[in-house]
Amino acid sequence: MKKALLVLVLILSASVLFAQGATDDGLYRGIVDQPIEPATVNRTDKLNYSLYYNASKLAEKGLVIQVPYIESSSYNVSTALKDKGFAEALSNITKLKISRADLVAYLMGLVMATGSGYNNIISADTVLGAQVGHMGFGLIAKADMQSMPPIVNGEIGHSTSPAGNGYVPELNFAFTFAYGRRIIENDLFTMDVGGAVRYAQKVYLNQITLSTLSDILDKKVQIDTLSARGGFAIPVDLGVTMGFLDGRLEVFATANNLNGYYYMWNYDGYKDALLFKNGYDSFVMYTPFSLGLGVSYDPKFRYVDPSISFAFDGINLYMQNDLSKEHAFLELFKYIDANIYVDILDILNVRASYRNGYPQFGLGFDVYGNMVELSYGFHEAGEEYGLRPVDALTIRVKLGYEKKR
Repeated sequence: MKKALLVLVLILSASVLFAQGATDDGLYRGIVDQPIEPATVNRTDKLNYSLYYNASKLAEKGLVIQVPYIESSSYNVSTALKDKGFAEALSNITKLKISRADLVAYLMGLVMATGSGYNNIISADTVLGAQVGHMGFGLIAKADMQSMPPIVNGEIGHSTSPAGNGYVPELNFAFTFAYGRRIIENDLFTMDVGGAVRYAQKVYLNQITLSTLSDILDKKVQIDTLSARGGFAIPVDLGVTMGFLDGRLEVFATANNLNGYYYMWNYDGYKDALLFKNGYDSFVMYTPFSLGLGVSYDPKFRYVDPSISFAFDGINLYMQNDLSKEHAFLELFKYIDANIYVDILDILNVRASYRNGYPQFGLGFDVYGNMVELSYGFHEAGEEYGLRPVDALTIRVKLGYEKKR
């Protein structure tokens, strides 16, 4: 235990020291400098939760197979629905009558709903993985696109509409290995520890205009002719969970994305970036680590099982970035993750969350690890809490096997 604590202290110290010397491109700060993880990580998704948040849960030996987990989130949907073309495209997609014209209309509807400046547009991720005993393995591919103010003469400019924004398509890939183990077990409590290490690769296009995006969708511009940036990182996650009341009550602590330094290069096209071919003008991009504390309670009822959890994620980020703001107390709400989850007959589940400063609601069906869930909620896209709440419609589909009880 003492050795594990020493390793944690050394990694945290190295993270602080290297962060001070990182030469990340500040123009894209807040856009591409985020750790890779699925868009939604819930405690009830045992494998994703263990691989990307708290590896100590792998101390609960089991067999989980996930082939695959697919998630897609569309942002600013309430605004986009005012556009007739978008509404018709969404209707056709939900009826599985999908054409390329519908997909283009759907994407452009989301783009035009962003307004000016920073905003999310669309994201999608696919996760393959398995837990065997106390070990977990996962492969994730994640694509998303965001808007930002235009870059003018090497500086952040100003936009008043989607036509004046810059757009940044991004791809992330990662392979994760995680391991968890119980180190203390007695009549009063248990203690589980775990860690995850991943090889992560990031590629993003340099900011493009709305007209360039439209030309790409119309196949008038080949995406590989556009300049890109790409690189790799080897981040580490650590987790500790203490269990009480025969595992019904848990208290946990996490440290995520330690050593989150991407060693990046510039490229003349995204294919070269994926292959690390012909890179130039290297730089280091720092993606911040996050410290969290939380508690959960699951009574483990047989037929209708309501569970609750509460976590303060990003304690260090709040103190570093928001404590000095004028409305520091309100900023605190962006870091609270509170959930009420009701599992009915191990098939139907209902989730109500307070996450990223706003409510979220989800309804899903889950049979032995095969799951479909639809959720809707909000998050903050502005520089201050309450400045720019953005809604998101998310669908998640998981195929595989998981023995819950």
